[in-house]
Amino acid sequence: MSLLLPFILLIIGFLLLVKGADFFVDGASNIARFFKISSLIIGLTVVAFGTSLPEAAVSISSALSGVSDVAFGNIVGSNIFNTALILGLSALVLPQIVHTDLIKRDLPINLLAVVLLVPFFYLFSTDVNLINRIEGVLLILLLGLFMYLLLNDARNMRNLDPTQLKEAQEVKAPDMKIKKAILLTIIGMAGIVVGGILVTNSAKEIAIELGMSEWLVGLTIVSVGTSLPELVTSVVAAFKKESDIAIGNIVGSNIFNVLFILGTTSLLKPIVLNSTAIIDLLILVSITGFVLIVSFFKKRINRLSGALLLLSYIGYLTYIILRDSPSL
Repeated sequence: MSLLLPFILLIIGFLLLVKGADFFVDGASNIARFFKISSLIIGLTVVAFGTSLPEAAVSISSALSGVSDVAFGNIVGSNIFNTALILGLSALVLPQIVHTDLIKRDLPINLLAVVLLVPFFYLFSTDVNLINRIEGVLLILLLGLFMYLLLNDARNMRNLDPTQLKEAQEVKAPDMKIKKAILLTIIGMAGIVVGGILVTNSAKEIAIELGMSEWLVGLTIVSVGTSLPELVTSVVAAFKKESDIAIGNIVGSNIFNVLFILGTTSLLKPIVLNSTAIIDLLILVSITGFVLIVSFFKKRINRLSGALLLLSYIGYLTYIILRDSPSL
């Protein structure tokens, strides 16, 4: 009975996260469209940042509360969930054509971001492994480089003639007034922040009551919950044959998760890392590298690759439950 209230609050928190992210994406993407930004850029930035706000709310609040395992496990688990399960499902719904810019710019930066975490796991560490403020600054600087490249490409697109622009990526018109878009964005951000706090506190209580490790909770319950906005956005985009939005959302979200959220969180408070985190991190590197290699050679994520990604997530989920559950 003692678990009833935390579970109710956890569900409420997830609902606030999902609906808040939905409002935020709708509002912010329409604001971006007023500036005539392409759907690929929107997917990589506005949509990706909006769907990553749940991870940001949960990880930052967890770290400040001293629950580093939930903070870091949420990011690693979310990125594995995004790449293996969401991209896998999207490709099964419809093979995803990978835009050239994603192959040349975004997927390599995505891989670089997670590869950097491996040496960060050991550098500047004494008796404990952690991501400190110096490493947080490096992550933020890499985020700045990523944003510079995106903005530079967006400026270059403005110089294209209408035919070239359509071939590069169609720019959609806003479907709501600017005042409504701003209001939705503010409401969405509020829902995400409140939902993130509820999810963090509830998940911590559930972990204690069930005897689960906070690391396992971060990798599973919290990471899946905070990735629901990405799941809904990318699968719906796949059904609508919007590959740039589907993949851009996933890749952009993964980049923001590592560079922005971990960077910002470690600047506020160094993140102490679980000793088993390196295994999960290497699995994330492998899955991210697989997507880059397939995209480079095939220029798409087909159903076979999607099935392999989906199976890899099922295998990973089975592995971490067997590894970290005390009763097994």
